[in-house]
Parts: sequence; structure tokens; C-alpha cells
Amino acid sequence: MNKNPEIQFRSPEEIKAYQESRLAEELLYLQNHSRFYQRLFQVHHIDIQQIKTIEDLQQIPVTTKTDLQLHNEDFICVSRDEIIDYVTTSGTLGDPVTFVLTSEDLDRLAYNEYLSFTTTGCSRQDVLQLMTTIDRRFMAGLATIWEPVSWVWE
Repeated sequence: MNKNPEIQFRSPEEIKAYQESRLAEELLYLQNHSRFYQRLFQVHHIDIQQIKTIEDLQQIPVTTKTDLQLHNEDFICVSRDEIIDYVTTSGTLGDPVTFVLTSEDLDRLAYNEYLSFTTTGCSRQDVLQLMTTIDRRFMAGLATIWEPVSWVWE
């Protein structure tokens, strides 16, 4: 995981530059590991090396919930032995969508929670009561339920 907690307090220009510095790496990962994006890039003749800025992302069609429902297996980018959990949406607006999670995903979710807390000024000295659902349908709550956020406090 690429940790850079200070980036959230930088200028919009610095944040954009940071995001764009990571963009090529993320697109290459998708091209190498996701059957869905391999097919999408091929069908739409998308050369990921031509996507260098946030604005260039407009070249990629939006991925919809329907895409996730119809091609769910094609989004899995890891081997089956790396999957430690399956999580679904509630299906309130249609069929539920399943997401697979790896240990790294849970670490990332916990880190995102940490950034949320520190952005609002929370520190080790604060006592927080987190109100999350335990029905495994609330992705943001999973990090708090499974991975104590305290591990990221420095």
C-alpha cells in the first residue's frame, strides 16, 4: 500500500500531480490482472499509455453496477488463495453485487478510516464510538470491524 497521509492536506495541484503519478501504475495493473478491463481496453481500442492525466480518464467508459453484476468474476484481480472474504451490497436498487477482499484490501480500508479520522483532527487521545452495521453490507464499516484502526496511529 502506498501510504502518503500528508497528501490530503496539500494543494489541489499537488494532489492532482500525486494522483497522476500513480495513474499509469494502476492502469497497468488492471490491464495485467482484470479480464473485464482487458476486454474493455481492447473493445474500445484504449491504449493505457496514452492516459496520463485525470482528464484522460474520460477515454475509459464508466463502469456501472450492471457491469459489476453481469461480469463480477472478471473484476477479480488476484488468485483465489488471496481472497479472505466476500462482501455483498444489500441489493436495495437491484441485484446485490459481490466484492472479494484480500488482506491488503482490509489494510487499505483501515488506512482510509485512519485518514478520515486524522483529517477531522482526531488523535490517539480521542475516544470515538463508531456506529456501523455488522451485516457485512457496509464496506466502509468493515475496516473498523475487522482491522482495528489503532495500528496506523503513529
